[in-house]
Amino acid sequence: MLSKTKTLALCSLLLLSLLALPCITFVQSQGQPYFKITLIVPGANPARKQWAQIIENSLDAVGIDAVRVELDWGTVYDRALTPPADMVGKTYDEGGFDALFIGYAMGIDPDPFGLYDSSQFPPSGQNYYLWNNSENDRLCRLIKETVDENKRLEYVKQWQKLAYDEVPSATILYTREVVGFDPTALQKEPFLAYHYPAWPRVKNWKLAAGSTQTTIVVAQTGPAPEEGLNPLLTTSYYDLTVYDNIFDSLAERWDLIDMEMVPALATSWEVASDQKTWTVHLRQGVKWHDGVEFTADDVKFTFESAMDPEIASPTGAFIQEIIGSADNIEVVDPYTVVFRLPKPYAYFVESILASAIIPKHVLENVPPSEWASHPFNTAAGSYTVGSYTAYGPIGTGPYVYAAYDPTTTANIMTKNPNYWNKAALEAAGTFQIETLYVQCIESSDAAISALKSGEVDVLDSQYHLETKLASIEKPWGDYAEYDAFGVQELGFNMQHPVFGTGVDTPLGKKDPSRAAEAARYVRQAISHLIPREDIINTILNGYGTPGVTTPITTLTAGFDTSLKPYEYNVELAKSLLAAAGYETGVPPPAGDFLQQYGLYIAVVVVVVVIIVVAVLALRKKR
Repeated sequence: MLSKTKTLALCSLLLLSLLALPCITFVQSQGQPYFKITLIVPGANPARKQWAQIIENSLDAVGIDAVRVELDWGTVYDRALTPPADMVGKTYDEGGFDALFIGYAMGIDPDPFGLYDSSQFPPSGQNYYLWNNSENDRLCRLIKETVDENKRLEYVKQWQKLAYDEVPSATILYTREVVGFDPTALQKEPFLAYHYPAWPRVKNWKLAAGSTQTTIVVAQTGPAPEEGLNPLLTTSYYDLTVYDNIFDSLAERWDLIDMEMVPALATSWEVASDQKTWTVHLRQGVKWHDGVEFTADDVKFTFESAMDPEIASPTGAFIQEIIGSADNIEVVDPYTVVFRLPKPYAYFVESILASAIIPKHVLENVPPSEWASHPFNTAAGSYTVGSYTAYGPIGTGPYVYAAYDPTTTANIMTKNPNYWNKAALEAAGTFQIETLYVQCIESSDAAISALKSGEVDVLDSQYHLETKLASIEKPWGDYAEYDAFGVQELGFNMQHPVFGTGVDTPLGKKDPSRAAEAARYVRQAISHLIPREDIINTILNGYGTPGVTTPITTLTAGFDTSLKPYEYNVELAKSLLAAAGYETGVPPPAGDFLQQYGLYIAVVVVVVVIIVVAVLALRKKR
């Protein structure tokens, strides 16, 4: 009888030990956060600050130590977007970043290469996430190089599904934007046709009927110069609002109605049968603002400089990937340039030919180390080119940079009387604005007051006026609204040890071969903790659509409508955190539970069988 009792006790102890083993392995101390994440909130965007706080609270509520910090744009660039090489991949506590709330004014074409390919890491590329995924790279390159549109859009859908599952960024929403304006000064229709990526396109704005006002003031939420006014050195939306009026590209998107690419500094282009050799014919008689003629040398100089590592252009890695090297650009004559690409690029016209062209004669003798601090970029002070005195950048565009007023933060530009397209624009009833001011007013309330008092004429879309439409009244105010190619997201540092590489998750520590899998669970969990619908309805007054992926939006060709935004689901988020090894009180999703605990379950089954056999044997002996 004693032997029988001992046997049963031993079997019971073994069974309990096996059942408890998973809990012992993944125990989480009561009251201790699972991990810390610092959420960077850049700039003065009031709506972004609000949803950042909501998401911080949501993460805190499930046991993640979320810390929200508001930083100026300069610090954000230094930590995340264009950090020095030795800081790339560092966490926030190490001087880098963990996760970044940021908005993108996206291009029209579904091309994720520049943002996500592993060749595009900072500081010379824009893959600030540091996503390094072989399948992502494969699909990015197929999208980039496939000329057949139908095949290319299939690759776009495959890429979007991968990005949806891997979550290098949690896309919060796609924007529906509002631009405020003074209807006694300007007409509404151009704002509906010329928003980003055709922003601000002031040359296409129209004065209100009967208006004699020829000075227009544009207010925006961020400062310019921010990174600078040299288009090779900045990716800032706020800088674009200034320099888009100063420079021209070889081709431009005429409007966002037909979305047609039309000639600008180029008159035409053609590609050879190899789909790699592009011949571009340039417009003759175009003058830089200082009176020097524009030629093919300026075109080659622009792209050569973009690829120069000493210039450190944030788009340099992208340009180099497409063009290869300066040796692949041939100046055939003053008005003909040939690009010999190493591989086909489906968006050559939409991307490369749409790049702003800069003047060789102005910058060729400026050392690369001085480009960022030169008045051409900073608009601080003046410089001379021959007999011409400049106070900022020199372009071929419709407006000439005249001055920067530090008191009002105003960039002042005047109409270029020698603009190459002046006659055609004026014949269309546009290009009537003689003087243009672009200045920063951070607060939307202050900006609306300035519109009401007549101090400004246009409020840009980043004020998120959708929550304040009732305060904009005629005759002094009106607004234009449109679905935009805009995205707001929470981007992850994919080298962070918890939600990037996963090596510091409990599952990653237990089984390093599954660390990346664990990190993916954590990113998916965070995405499920973002109340997208509530953010859009409460903060943006319903203006926006829950986001799925960046940069493919609902307006982008190839968007996969079968993919639905991550729903706000706290229990599912906890389950995913449990799949990464955290003890949340909620079991992992069914498949992950079996994968994680399957061995234990099998062993328990075997032990139960042994116990049953033992008990039956004891009964027989009795």
